[in-house]
Amino acid sequence: MPKLDGTETKTAFAARVGLTKGRISQLVAEGLPVRADGRIDVAEGLAWIETNLDPARRYKGGAPSATARTATLAEAKRLHEIVKVQRARLAFEREQGKLIDANEARRTVFARARAERDAHMAWVQRAAPLLAAELGADPRATFAALDRMMREHLEHLADLPLGSFGDGA
Repeated sequence: MPKLDGTETKTAFAARVGLTKGRISQLVAEGLPVRADGRIDVAEGLAWIETNLDPARRYKGGAPSATARTATLAEAKRLHEIVKVQRARLAFEREQGKLIDANEARRTVFARARAERDAHMAWVQRAAPLLAAELGADPRATFAALDRMMREHLEHLADLPLGSFGDGA
């Protein structure tokens, strides 16, 4: 189990990336970063493996012969290793709370928008009689006008593309 600080033992890291502990030790000798306490920072380790792990460096003494078939097999193995590392990176980012489920995000945004719409409509019901009393106007006419204007405003907001609500970054 990873610590909250994003580090793991060599054994746990090996399991995460689908390699053996022995292979991780070989990679440490080749430059895989390890902290002074012997643990591996998961983000750094994944980045190092993604950058440095290729078929020619997986075996001491180099890769098997360079025939067309072996080159194809070596490329397939390399791509497989890259996919495993990318999956491990995604799993790590999910554990760290950096990734969210897209469907869950949609449901949350939709629920928030519905709650805001309902709050605006409730404000009209609360504010219309107060405004009518303050202005000496007909409460029904005041409510009808505010209700119509609020609905038009909410329709306008609903028509805006989501990209127009960016955070300015």
